[in-house]
Amino acid sequence: MKNILYILTLFCTISVFGQEDEDYTIRLIPPDDSWRQEVIPMPLGFAPQIPVNGIEEVLFAKGWSTKGDDTFWTYAFLWNVNQIETLTINQLELYMQYYFDGLMTAVNKDKDKVVPKTEALFLKKEAGYFVGKIQLYDAFHTKDIITLNCTVMQYQCPKTKKSMVLFHFSPKEFGHATWNKLHTVKLKENPCEE
Repeated sequence: MKNILYILTLFCTISVFGQEDEDYTIRLIPPDDSWRQEVIPMPLGFAPQIPVNGIEEVLFAKGWSTKGDDTFWTYAFLWNVNQIETLTINQLELYMQYYFDGLMTAVNKDKDKVVPKTEALFLKKEAGYFVGKIQLYDAFHTKDIITLNCTVMQYQCPKTKKSMVLFHFSPKEFGHATWNKLHTVKLKENPCEE
């Protein structure tokens, strides 16, 4: 399974850097070298219903795939996309449902199993900042329903007519030490500059 994911990731990375985005600059900064990074073109192959074009950068904590580790299912991703409008709660919930339903269906090995639908609930805390919970089927590791806590921050780039949407995910509650580390995943200085 891991080999298939690595091959898909490699293919996506090659296609990103083999097209018009040869000069793409990574904007997501990991806390340390133990975090694994991927770059994927958008629209996403597994969630083409999400109507944005751009790049998704993903950072996985070292223990992302290790059940029982404090950083199990702890990761972040950045959407660097051609959308200047601020996301609404309804859009965010719908996009996360498309995202995880598509991803879990794509990696599900048990073809007789119908992957349960993702449920997402977000609250707006301030302009461009949301917190939420996502209940999804974990087709990667547990083959069970899990709940991820999530924060989302959208940054506007008026000159380039783009948005940077930064997502942080972990099943740990927000007060857990894992979130202290997770929130050190941040954008590079001046992320709107090309």
